[in-house]
Amino acid sequence: MLSPEASAEPGRWYTARAEYQRGMMDAFSDPRIEMVVVMGSAQFGKTEILNNVIGFFVDHDPSPILVVEPTIEVGKAWSKDRLSTMIRDTPALREKVADVKSRDSDNTVLHKSFYGGHITVAGANSAASLRARPIRIILCDDIDAFPASAGTEGDPVDLAAKRTTAFWNRKIGLFSTPTDEGLSRIEKAYNGSDKRKYWVPCIHCGEMQILAFENLKWPKGEPEKAVYTCPHCEGTMTDADKPRMLQRGEWRAEAPEVKKIAGFWINELYSPWVSFSEVAEKFYSSRKDPMQLKVFKNTSLGEVWKQVVMAKTHERLSGAIVEDLPPMTVPAEAFVLTCGIDPGMSGYWFVVRAWSNTMTSWLIHYGFLPTEAELDRLIFETQYPRAGGGQSLGIWRVARDTGGGKKSDDDLVLSMTEESYWWIVRNYGRGPGLYGTKGASTSMPTRFRMGEPLMQTPSGKALPNWFRITTINTDAMKDYFHYGLDQAVEKGINALYLHSETERSYFDQVTAEEKRIDSKKGVAEWVKIRRDNHYLDAEILAISCAQPQWVGGGVNLLAPRRPKQEQKKKPAMRRDEKRVTRW
Repeated sequence: MLSPEASAEPGRWYTARAEYQRGMMDAFSDPRIEMVVVMGSAQFGKTEILNNVIGFFVDHDPSPILVVEPTIEVGKAWSKDRLSTMIRDTPALREKVADVKSRDSDNTVLHKSFYGGHITVAGANSAASLRARPIRIILCDDIDAFPASAGTEGDPVDLAAKRTTAFWNRKIGLFSTPTDEGLSRIEKAYNGSDKRKYWVPCIHCGEMQILAFENLKWPKGEPEKAVYTCPHCEGTMTDADKPRMLQRGEWRAEAPEVKKIAGFWINELYSPWVSFSEVAEKFYSSRKDPMQLKVFKNTSLGEVWKQVVMAKTHERLSGAIVEDLPPMTVPAEAFVLTCGIDPGMSGYWFVVRAWSNTMTSWLIHYGFLPTEAELDRLIFETQYPRAGGGQSLGIWRVARDTGGGKKSDDDLVLSMTEESYWWIVRNYGRGPGLYGTKGASTSMPTRFRMGEPLMQTPSGKALPNWFRITTINTDAMKDYFHYGLDQAVEKGINALYLHSETERSYFDQVTAEEKRIDSKKGVAEWVKIRRDNHYLDAEILAISCAQPQWVGGGVNLLAPRRPKQEQKKKPAMRRDEKRVTRW
C-alpha cells in the first residue's frame, strides 16, 4: 500500500501503472540473478521499487536485509518517512514487523526484526554499520552519492557486499542516478551487467524503439508543446499515448552473455508522472548553464556527464577567436561589461568581458598593470566603443581576488588581502559595483556564497559594516569557463569567445590547469601544470560577475538596473543595534 505521507497516489500498488517496473522487481526473485543494477533518472519510481523488494522478502522469503543509504541521517529519514509508513499501511507487513513505538527492543528506526530476518539501515559513511552482521539481501540506494571510502576501510559498496559471502542465494541491489563519466559507480556497475533497456512500440507503425531525448520535438521557443516523434515513421505521440506504449514494452539485454548481473537503464521520458513537455522545459531552462545542464542529464536523462579531463591546446582554443572582433571593442549584441582582477606580487592581471542577454560573452580586453593608478584608470575611466557605432560602455561590475600574500610598498610590508580590502572601500560607490572575492574548495555546495560582514582587516583595522566577501567555488567556475570555450569552438550556446588579437600568453595561462580524475579520492580536480594562471583566475572572476546566481550583486545581470531615484534608501541604524559603524 502506498502511504499518503509518501505518495501522490496513495492506495494499493499497481505495477501496471508503470509497467517497466515489473522487470526490475522480478529480477530480485529470479534465482539465476545475483546482482541487480538500476541506473536511471529521477521520477521513475526507484524508491517504491526498493520498498517493494523489501516487502516481498519480509512477506514471502524472510531474510536478513541491509539497506545502505549515503549517510545515517538519510537512512533515518527514509526509514521514518517511507519504510515505516509502508509497514503501517500494508496488512501483510504490519502483522509481521512490530511498531517502533512498541516495547519490543528489537525494533528501532535503524533496525527492525521479523520472523526469519531483519531490516537494518546503514550509512555508507560508517564502516562499523557496514560490517556488523551476515546479510543475504543488500540494497544500496543512491550509490553515486556514497563517499569514496567508508572511513579508512575502502569502498562502502564492496564492504557491504562482503556481508553476503555466507549465502549461496544472496541478492545485491544497486540503485542510483549517474553522475560524472569515469567517476560514476552506477555507470561502472551497469556497464558490467547485461545492460537492459526498455523498448516500446510506436502507436503508428509499431516499430520498437528506446525513448530518446533527441526525438522530443517542439516549436521554436515553445517547449511546453513538446511531442515525441517516431524516428521510423515520423508519427507524433503525446502523453496520452504513453500508457499504451509502456504496457506493450519489453526489456531487451544488450549483453545477454552476462548471466548473473541484470542491469536496467531508464530515463524520465518513460515516467507516467512526468510529461514530455516537462522534460522539454527542464532542458530549455538549463540549456545555457553547464551546471544546470549537468543536473538535467543526470536526473532527467539518466546519463553520465562527460567532464573535460584533459588540458586544451592553443591550436584548439584558437577556434574560439572571432576574427572580425578587434580588441577593446564591444560587439553590437553585448550590453554590459564585467571585469576580473587577480592581484600579483608586482601588479594586477585583469580580464574584461562583454555579455549579451543570452549569456554569450566576448573577451574584449586583458593584460597586466603594474600600478594601482593604472588599474583605477582601467576600471573607472576607460570607455569601450561599440562595433558599428553607438554609445560606448564602461565596466558595470568588478570582482577582485582578496587572496593572501605579501607586497612591499615604500618599505612598508602590506598584506595583499588588506590592500584589496582598502581599494574596495576607497572606491565604493565611485562607479562599477566592486566585490571582494576568495576561492573555495570543491566541497562548497553552491557556486557563490555571500559571507557575513567583516568588521576588521587581518591586521585589526576597522572596516565599514557593509563590507563583505563573496566566496566562489573556483572548480565549478573553471568547469563553466572551459565549457564556454568548447561551445565557442563548436559555435554553440553559452559560448565564451575571444577577440581577434588574443595572444599565446593568454592561452598559456588559461590552460595552466587541467582537470584530472583522482582515483583514490574518487573525484575530478583541477591541477596546476604551469606556474602562471593569472588570466584563468581573472576569467572566472569576470564570468562570476555575470551569473544570474551571483550572490554578491543582489541583482540579475539580465534585469535592468533601477534608476537611482527609484532605489530605496537604507534605513538608519538603530541605537540598540549591537553592530555599529566604526568606519
